Order: sequence, then C-alpha cells, then structure tokens
Amino acid sequence: MAGVTAMANPRTTDPRPLWFLRSLADADTHRGSYSKVTRSVHSDCGVEFVPRALPLGGPALPGRPLDPAQVCPQCYRARNAR
Repeated sequence: MAGVTAMANPRTTDPRPLWFLRSLADADTHRGSYSKVTRSVHSDCGVEFVPRALPLGGPALPGRPLDPAQVCPQCYRARNAR
C-alpha cells in the first residue's frame, strides 16, 4: 500500500531476542528475533514462523511467558545456556 507508514513498535525493533507465540499449543512459545523484512521470527531452536498477533499490539510478548508448559524446551535451554 503506497503512502501507508506503519508505526514502529519497540517490541519488534528491539535487537534482543524476545518471546513469540507460534500457536496456542503447549511448547509453542519461542524465543527469537523478529524480521520486519520477512515478518517472521527466527527462533533460538531453529524454527522460522510468522508469529500470532497479540491483542496488545505487536507480535512479541511484553515479557517472559507466564506458563512454563507453553515454552519450547529447546528455546528455554538455549536461553539458559547463554
């Protein structure tokens, strides 16, 4: 769409890895970096996906996931290995 400018969202331009929902299934919240070019997440576990839209705006969670059962085990291990 020509002439349309998207507002910058700090949760999509932050260079630090953030948490994103791939689906509402267990172990499907991933930690990774969001690419505005491909509109996809490149996660620590190697999965690339388009994140689910969140009701508060932006694709990233505002913090750490509250439910440990929702977190991808590989992303969790990668986060704790750093």
